[in-house]
Amino acid sequence: MGLLSSRRQAKTPPSSPARKPVGQILSKIPGGKFLWSGMFLMSLGLGWWLLFGDKGLYHLYSLRQERDRLLQENMVLRDELERMVKRIDRLRHDHEFIEDTIRRELHFIKKNELIFQLQPEVGSGPQVTQAPPLAPPPPPAAKAKKTRQPRPDGQ
Repeated sequence: MGLLSSRRQAKTPPSSPARKPVGQILSKIPGGKFLWSGMFLMSLGLGWWLLFGDKGLYHLYSLRQERDRLLQENMVLRDELERMVKRIDRLRHDHEFIEDTIRRELHFIKKNELIFQLQPEVGSGPQVTQAPPLAPPPPPAAKAKKTRQPRPDGQ
């Protein structure tokens, strides 16, 4: 047993010598301080260029954001196009849809069709009309001349 402990002690390395400051190590290398400071400045410049350069990470991030926005807009436009294609198909083949579209958008009415315009009750929603009246609008009333009448105070 005593032999094992002596072997363990023999295998342990001697205590490490005192550490030298970095400045002393760099001073022993010819141009060491300038070399390391130059390398540090170059690494800062390279890091700046990688992050914010012409094709840096920030540019990549902004391109991805724009791509996502354009894909979303493309999906909206694709849905709108699909609705328009269906509407065009119905306008070409469905006569009832054509008639309904003309009546709704151009305010047409059929012959002998009556339109009732009811006065809304107080507090109800806005008045809704389906079509303009059949008669032409009344002619504008003649403008009456305004005559200046004297004031009671004498002016």
